[in-house]
Amino acid sequence: MIMHRIMTLLAAVFLVCGSVLADSRDDELNALYQTLDSLVEHQPEIITQKKARIQVITDGLDNLKLTPEELFSLNNRLYDEYLAFNFDSALCYIKKNVDVQRTLGNPDLAAGSLIRMAHILAVSGLFDKADRMLDDIQTDLLSTERKVEYYNQRGELNLYRSEMAEYTPYFQEYTDSSQYYRQLILQIAPKDSYDYIFNQATYISEKGDNEAAIKMLEDYLPTLKQGERRYSIVTSTLAYFYSKDKEMHHQERYLLLSAISDMKGAILENNSLRRLSIILLERGDFKKAHDYLLCASNDAMLYGSRLRSMQAARISPLITQAYDAERARTQHRTNLLLMVISIIALLLVVTIVYTLSLIKKRHQANLKISRMNAELSLHNEEIESMNLQMKESNRIKDEYIGRFLELSSNLILKSEERSKVLNRLARDRKLENLYAELKSQKPLNESIHLFHQNFDTAFLNIYPTFIFEINKLLTADNQFEIDENAGKLTTELRILALIRLNISDNQKIADILRSSITTIYTYRSKLKSRAISKDTFEDDVRRIETY
Repeated sequence: MIMHRIMTLLAAVFLVCGSVLADSRDDELNALYQTLDSLVEHQPEIITQKKARIQVITDGLDNLKLTPEELFSLNNRLYDEYLAFNFDSALCYIKKNVDVQRTLGNPDLAAGSLIRMAHILAVSGLFDKADRMLDDIQTDLLSTERKVEYYNQRGELNLYRSEMAEYTPYFQEYTDSSQYYRQLILQIAPKDSYDYIFNQATYISEKGDNEAAIKMLEDYLPTLKQGERRYSIVTSTLAYFYSKDKEMHHQERYLLLSAISDMKGAILENNSLRRLSIILLERGDFKKAHDYLLCASNDAMLYGSRLRSMQAARISPLITQAYDAERARTQHRTNLLLMVISIIALLLVVTIVYTLSLIKKRHQANLKISRMNAELSLHNEEIESMNLQMKESNRIKDEYIGRFLELSSNLILKSEERSKVLNRLARDRKLENLYAELKSQKPLNESIHLFHQNFDTAFLNIYPTFIFEINKLLTADNQFEIDENAGKLTTELRILALIRLNISDNQKIADILRSSITTIYTYRSKLKSRAISKDTFEDDVRRIETY
């Protein structure tokens, strides 16, 4: 049971690690494709820079008198510049060296020029001419270095023939011939040289030790610089080795590195971009496959390589057919999509029209609701105002009923006491005292004072901030003094208090306060003159709140 859990856990770990590794590999390939696409896009500028660099070399030689040795060296330099860039120019300069070497009388140098010309002819697909040219070279007279070049070219020529003879009975014959010349190179080339390492790797790969061949080239690759022809060749060969092991990711990665190197170095005699287009075709990425093959075909045409042109021509119909079929499918999908979009657009228009109609109705309903809400709000305000008035009236009523009962009780009690005193004086026949008592204003004044005291107390209980609010309506130098402990009003404040209670008639105010109507009128006029807003003063008094 424990062992089963451990195995399950390990499987989960391997699954997660595999997923992370796959994602990182995909990210690496995507980054390489982005780099390659950018270089393909800017290839015209790269080629222009290459031409400018060559032009600098040729321009610097104008009006210079060169010795045969200097001319031979210059032609070789220009040949190297044009080697993978332009077939005609490379052939032109190597032909010049074939002529120059006759004056030099150096068989080894002459053989080197013929070997280089054979390379150019082989690349262009002129295999028979290249073969005859190599046959004319006497290998016994060659130096070790030149023999390595000669065997390399023999092996390369048979390699190109094997590429053209793929899927034919002659393929293995040319492959075996290439292996033979690789053996000869391995016998004489320095073991740390590019020729030895490259031929050793290709030799053992053909013998079946693909893993050792891959390790050998991968260890050697860091010594090369991207953008150089040897870097492009080594990475392209590594891609071939990995394809034999069905390691598709590594094959694709090295083809991308090789193609990027070709683009950076303006190497138009290339092969990796075409092989990448085949991978993309099998994957179903017809657009990119078509673009890469078109670029590879243009490179072959600009270079003048019949071999690469024929290789591109072999797969061009397949990619073009697949690309056209994909375009047709895409167009069909586009037409269907346009039809669906048109239907959706029509439905959308209908929906929009219907929605606008609903919005209009909703807007009208909202306006109606808004009007109703405004009316309700107005009614609510009126109701709230009425409630406040009723609340205030109830409070005033409660306060004044209590005060009225208390005042009435006090007045009745005083009347009873006065009646007793008058009855006693009448019974005792004290007429002078009775007359004096009847004539006295003291009981009346006491009653008035008691009335004022009850009125003031009741009013200030209902309107505790009345004097403060009155002062807000008066100018700064005409305000009343506020004594919170006094608990009484002046005659002027009593007049304002009666106005607040909606008693505005001068006669009624005079009767209540036991004053003359002239006095009341005078007080009201003076109060208005002290107000900030004279016209609205009494209305402002009426709006003073109870709390």
